[in-house]
Amino acid sequence: MLQIKNREIYLHSQQVANYAASTAAKLGLPASEVSQIKTGALLHDIGQLSVPNLILAKLPFLSTREMSIYKRHCIAGASMLENIPEFTYITDIIRCHHEKWDGTGYPKRLKGQNIPIGARIVAVANYYDRNINPCTTHWQKTHADAIVELQNKAGLDFDPAIVKAFIESVIPQANRNGI
Repeated sequence: MLQIKNREIYLHSQQVANYAASTAAKLGLPASEVSQIKTGALLHDIGQLSVPNLILAKLPFLSTREMSIYKRHCIAGASMLENIPEFTYITDIIRCHHEKWDGTGYPKRLKGQNIPIGARIVAVANYYDRNINPCTTHWQKTHADAIVELQNKAGLDFDPAIVKAFIESVIPQANRNGI
């Protein structure tokens, strides 16, 4: 359904899932948890099915009202899957993937270790992919710029340990030397 609604979001979700699985594996999480995080990452934006296309087309230039509607996608996505037994283990990943390490995120303003590890991993992967593969190439950053931004946001928006594992698992060593 997400592919039919918005191909860019669908492709973004696939890439985020790959990044998230690599990062989870780098952190040494059990294979079953890596699989759950990958599934959660694949479905992290499923709640955008409830966001009108007019709003999605305007991102990131949204009014306060439109941003309020957009921010509901986390709760909507978790709600869509919460009664399906096979997906109960990923609803927290979907609900919390826009929470920030310093407690300024949404929807619940969770902070630090209170954010589920899967959601912390998806947050980093989501941010990185949005910056290097945005829907509009006007906003596209280089890999190096996106990594520098991640490093600058470690401890504020993102868990520093996850940023480190993400960089080590996703960015080849040769490319990390110049950062």
